[in-house]
Amino acid sequence: MRNTITVAIAILFGVLVRAQEMKTIKVENNLYMVGDRTYSCFYVTDDQVVVIDPLDARHAEATMKAINKVTDLPVKTVFYSHNHWDHISGAQIFKAEGATIISHEKAAETITPNPDVLMPDQTWTGSDTIYSFGNKHIELFFYGRNHGDGMTVFRFPEHNIVFTIDLVVPDRVLYAYLPDADPKNWVASLKEIQQLDFDTLLMSHVRAVGTRKDLTLMQNYFDDLYAAVETELDNGTNLFKIPNKVELPKYKHWKNYEEWLPMNVWRILMEKSIGQ
Repeated sequence: MRNTITVAIAILFGVLVRAQEMKTIKVENNLYMVGDRTYSCFYVTDDQVVVIDPLDARHAEATMKAINKVTDLPVKTVFYSHNHWDHISGAQIFKAEGATIISHEKAAETITPNPDVLMPDQTWTGSDTIYSFGNKHIELFFYGRNHGDGMTVFRFPEHNIVFTIDLVVPDRVLYAYLPDADPKNWVASLKEIQQLDFDTLLMSHVRAVGTRKDLTLMQNYFDDLYAAVETELDNGTNLFKIPNKVELPKYKHWKNYEEWLPMNVWRILMEKSIGQ
């Protein structure tokens, strides 16, 4: 009976999620975000369209429809931002049109096998590179494993805009227990991104368009999370009581605060318990 109820709830949740309207957000004349609570990005260059993160099949179809409304140019390039299947399982529609799929080599090496995920056709290496599409350019940056592996940060010099996928999620605490993450290097990556020149920050979840303030708030949350955990450890609080003892009132209005804050705390405790 419990399993039946669980399946029913899951189906209902899926229907409610699918029912949400996909929106196209015009960031600049040739730069768009597409999504509901999760966003893909497409960039219209001189001779083609570049897509960043196809997400799933439904989302990729919505992205293709949005592209066809603004240009007749073909999608020739698809970038995977990182190794997590929820951001990269919808590339088939673009591949069928002849697009080349590109990721950082670390993302390609660590993609979990999934029948819906197409492996990249090409990879790039190192800490940064530039892809040119006629007179348009996209700068790519890799800071090591942080939220996931092979995580790429994209900068559009034409508009002085940076796109961070999953590294900055506005108005929400960190995702659950930070699976597959390296929190310490995540913090270091945020500091590196702060050094980039940009006015607008694009993000893949909750709210698509933000500013440097959103990046700073994510840094502050990490700093406050670490500080609160360290305070309880210094006070000799029982390890297993710390997750339910830590409170961060200034973030109480953020999404999933009650549900995920204890898991966020556990992840930092796990990191510290093995001396990282």
